[in-house]
This record gives sequence, structure tokens and C-alpha cells, in this order.
Amino acid sequence: MPSFDKIQVGEKLPTYTITIDWNMYRQYNKMINEINPLHFDEKYAQKIGFKTIVVAGVFTYSFFLRPLLNWTKDPNSIKKIKIRYHKPVYINETITQGGSIIKKYRKDGLNYVECELWAENSTKERITTGSAILILKNTQ
Repeated sequence: MPSFDKIQVGEKLPTYTITIDWNMYRQYNKMINEINPLHFDEKYAQKIGFKTIVVAGVFTYSFFLRPLLNWTKDPNSIKKIKIRYHKPVYINETITQGGSIIKKYRKDGLNYVECELWAENSTKERITTGSAILILKNTQ
């Protein structure tokens, strides 16, 4: 876990890149018993105007947290997350998530860090943006 005193506003979080392949996503859809054809039927997705199968937002959200978790090493430090989806993620698309520190402060004896978060596709389009508030323990 990073030391609160050493954290700098503007500091970048480690990025995380993943390709959402069909095998991975099919297993997820099977596990949750997906019923929305947008998430498994290519012809249906194309018929309503998408390039191919659209990956469910809740699935991509699970990877959106990875930069924070790789940085803090403590899932309990994450206190609040807000995200906004701007563009769809398609099957077999590679996405990269990252972020940066935008504010740090102490309040009521706790160490707060606010981060901006983003995810982009392989053409560098921001597909998701968000923010997070973390509470970090005092570490050396």
C-alpha cells in the first residue's frame, strides 16, 4: 500500500489492459444466465446498430477497479466509486484502464485520496470515466 505522505497529486495509477475474449465472456454469461441477446447474439446486436456483441457494463466494471487494487493492494480502502459509460465495449476488444490522483487530504483522522479513473479502447477513445474515494491506512 502506498504511504499517504508520499502520494502526490497528479500521480498516475498503474494501468491494466485486458482483451475481452469470447471464451471468457461466454463463461460469464453462462454463470449469470444472461438473457439479453445484445450480450450474446451477434446478429441481434448488429440488427439494432452495434458492430458486434456488446459486453455488459457490469462485466467491464469488474476490471475497472484493477488499477486501484494494483496500487493500494487493499480492497477495503475503496470507499466510493462513480462511473459513467460513454461507448460500448465489444467482444474481442482490448481495453486499458488507468487513472490518477486528483486530491488528498486528512479528515477526522483519516487519510483520503480521490482519484479520477478512465478506460479506453484500442483507438484511445475514452469508453468509461469515473472517480473513486479511498481511505488509506497510515503506512511507512
